[in-house]
Amino acid sequence: MSLSQASAGESMLVIRVAADAKTRRHLENLGIMTGAELTPLSFSEGNMIVRVHDSRIAINSDVAQNIIVGKRPVIA
Repeated sequence: MSLSQASAGESMLVIRVAADAKTRRHLENLGIMTGAELTPLSFSEGNMIVRVHDSRIAINSDVAQNIIVGKRPVIA
């Protein structure tokens, strides 16, 4: 699923970033890369705020569509 489909407050793992090279590099500089943990915090008019590590980052809906995520596995 894309990041734009994730629920607020649910930790997700980035499976891949399906964007052009320039956008992918920019996201990597922000800590958004394969294997990174993201938590969507809020949504507003298609845009969103996500927590990556200890930072909060605003992502527009077009970019969020290109970030493929999966549910973080629960370790017992």
